[in-house]
Amino acid sequence: MNPFDEARVRVAPEAKASVDLIEGFFDALERMDFESVGGMFTSSGLYRDEPSHEADAIGPAAITAKLTQAISGLRKFVMGVDTVVADADRVTSRRTEEWHVPTGEVAKLPVVCIQEIKDGKITRWHEFWNMSSLIEQMPPAWMEEMVKRATAESE
Repeated sequence: MNPFDEARVRVAPEAKASVDLIEGFFDALERMDFESVGGMFTSSGLYRDEPSHEADAIGPAAITAKLTQAISGLRKFVMGVDTVVADADRVTSRRTEEWHVPTGEVAKLPVVCIQEIKDGKITRWHEFWNMSSLIEQMPPAWMEEMVKRATAESE
């Protein structure tokens, strides 16, 4: 049984919609369908990577842009979700992301995620992960490209 099905079995009936929303969220994220992911947020929804608060994104357009900037250059982006717990307003999950870069390397990043939900939309998305773990696994060319993208965004 996948972790979302396990969570649906354990949660109260009012939490099942939140589990469904977040399962769809991870499906869209894995497909790198950033427009769909952004559309799952309220107009003031927050996406925060806990290692870098200065890069917060607020609202669907900003969230879509942040994801596009960070992930769109990958060959594949795998969401290995293994744990999901939920109530009606929050879903917490644990996963290992696989970042498949075009040159063939694969970086594996453990992530804990907390998402808060209101009226069927995500209001807050907090990601807890180790930035140095990701950077150490990525090829230098990938990191150079990220710096170029970030610089272009800020100009």
